[in-house]
Amino acid sequence: MERRTLVVMGLVVLAGHVPWSAARTPVEQRPPCAATIEHLERTVEGLSRELEAVKTELARLKVQQEETARRAEVERLRAQAKAAAAGGPGEGREVDTTTTFVSGTRMQPQLNPEISVVGDLFAVGGNHQKEELQARHFELDIQSYLDPFTRMHVVLGYHGPMSESTFGSPGEEEEGHAHGGFDLGEGSITWMQLPGHLALTVGKKRQQFGVLNRWHLHALDQTDLPWVLQESFGDHGLVGTGVSLDWAMPRLWAHANELTVEITNGDNAMAFAGGDWRHPALLARLKSYWDLSSDSYFELGLDGLHGNADPDGHLDHDFWALDATYNWYPAGMELYREVTLRGMLLHSSLDLPGGGSRDAWGGYLYGQFRFSPHWIVGMRWDSVQDQREAGHDWWGLSPYLTFWQSEFVRLRGQASWRKDNLHGTDRRFELQITFAAGPHKHESY
Repeated sequence: MERRTLVVMGLVVLAGHVPWSAARTPVEQRPPCAATIEHLERTVEGLSRELEAVKTELARLKVQQEETARRAEVERLRAQAKAAAAGGPGEGREVDTTTTFVSGTRMQPQLNPEISVVGDLFAVGGNHQKEELQARHFELDIQSYLDPFTRMHVVLGYHGPMSESTFGSPGEEEEGHAHGGFDLGEGSITWMQLPGHLALTVGKKRQQFGVLNRWHLHALDQTDLPWVLQESFGDHGLVGTGVSLDWAMPRLWAHANELTVEITNGDNAMAFAGGDWRHPALLARLKSYWDLSSDSYFELGLDGLHGNADPDGHLDHDFWALDATYNWYPAGMELYREVTLRGMLLHSSLDLPGGGSRDAWGGYLYGQFRFSPHWIVGMRWDSVQDQREAGHDWWGLSPYLTFWQSEFVRLRGQASWRKDNLHGTDRRFELQITFAAGPHKHESY
């Protein structure tokens, strides 16, 4: 009995899902099963469209509700503001007198200066000097933007004995660095973006004579300055205390032009006999820049420098230089390939105490090639005429290989061969290890 009841109930349910016309149609005249499936698919599609319409309407209502709440909040705040302006608290809200507000302006990390430490370890050996490993040069570099208009730069440095780390004139030592010691490398303040595209720097700084003199020793492409710069200004280059004015000139004949004029106290012991402002040194540099292509550029500089070689200001010492730089950086491969060619031709004229003057020429040229992200190979040629001893000149070659482990650590090996017409042939090998910590690494300007 129960089984028969179940069968009857199943037939009733089935009849409810089958159209009446289909129920009365003979079996051989009913539509195929595919038609039923198609009917169900159309029904599902219709329901899906209705569901999407419902979702769209809900989203619209949600946005409308949020907009209504925002307007209500704005009206509430306006009412509180009007009540506060009238001298009383807002509607139904008391003024919070329990919270103490403390300014954190002096605790902002942005006000702290950027501090970097750079070390330069130097090993040298050759046929005319002892083999030695020394701490050649260390710097504490402090930089900071004081406000949107000015920035400061201070460099405190230690220099090792010059006689063991230079390849300049035999027996000559730069005053103040013969035995090493601590000193103020740079200390200046710069006003940027002055009217007329000007920038003004006041203080002690490495002067913009050529390209390489502006760089610190740890940032050079070789282990030392080119010999003509060492012969002219000493192992550490030209550094002066005074005023420097930079003018970003209009694009007249190049893509960018810049004129630099500097007035310093001329206290470089190798070139001048200053130290005060009775006989200042004057420097001017005109630099032009061209974008040759998307991968290469060219820079040309003309430099003039005038000072006095005696404290009384009777003996002039003048320098003229022409420098050029070519760089190739293939687009998209800057970290893997690079070619640099740089050179300078320098002429100096020194007045002699007995009358007349002595002219000297010198220069350098080097090229280097980066063939991987970490390896750079190069060669430098130097030629120098002695400014103080007539008939004395020397020239040489310096191949080098640099392993750029990272922007923090760099190793370099350099071999130098020099032919001196008075002191014979000199050979030496140098190993340089530089490391840096802080935001300013081995920077070139």
